[in-house]
Amino acid sequence: MTDTAREEILGRINQALGRRGGGEYVSSASGTVPAASPSAAAGSRTGAGHGTDENTDDADSRTPAAGGGMVNQSADYLRTGTHSGEDLIALLIDRLEDYKANVHRVSGDPAATIAGLLESGSNIVVPRGLDESWLQEFSGEISVDAPGQELSIPELDAQAAVVTASAVAIAQTGTIVLDGSPGCGRRAITLVPDHHVCVVRVADVVDIVPEGIARLTPEAALTFISGPSATSDIELKRVEGVHGPRTLDVVIVEE
Repeated sequence: MTDTAREEILGRINQALGRRGGGEYVSSASGTVPAASPSAAAGSRTGAGHGTDENTDDADSRTPAAGGGMVNQSADYLRTGTHSGEDLIALLIDRLEDYKANVHRVSGDPAATIAGLLESGSNIVVPRGLDESWLQEFSGEISVDAPGQELSIPELDAQAAVVTASAVAIAQTGTIVLDGSPGCGRRAITLVPDHHVCVVRVADVVDIVPEGIARLTPEAALTFISGPSATSDIELKRVEGVHGPRTLDVVIVEE
């Protein structure tokens, strides 16, 4: 992720939480910043080192509520984004590519594109509910994973790739969500094979996280995917494929 993307995401989180940089809260209900006290105003001008006491006073006015959350803190937050149409898709592509995913746009039938992403004659696994027409041009062996007919981990490990649909794609964060539905399959089939081809319908792309969450069933087994599996935990060196596929191909389909 670039510094610009990180700053934009953190800025939107702060905005959604109703606070400015440095943890100073504003009124998210009204969308306006309350008048600052003289000391707070001085702190905002003089920068670092002047925010601690003001934030402590502000925090003292909010009392932890039973079961979490804060009394007097508005639950209002941004629920809809501002991007739509081509801008929305362009934003999703930008975020996905920033996460090192390969993005392919298709208008109509994605079968030829999907076949081109898979090695000819290889073994792949798909969930039982995947649209069969998407694989009509693939020439390899297809294993179907279904409830009661789950492939074992060694069997999944022997697959060159997995092809799934998706439930929602969130443009602002470049996140694709799988919900365990028949077209998405169970979580294991998208974590064990080293190559994931994921189909995203344009109609399932939303701008921000609250819009995506609103489309999902909370009880479902949700998997949030933002690029190929990667970690920089050790000496800040990026290592891919630690917890899932090293290659993520996203096929964005406009039907």
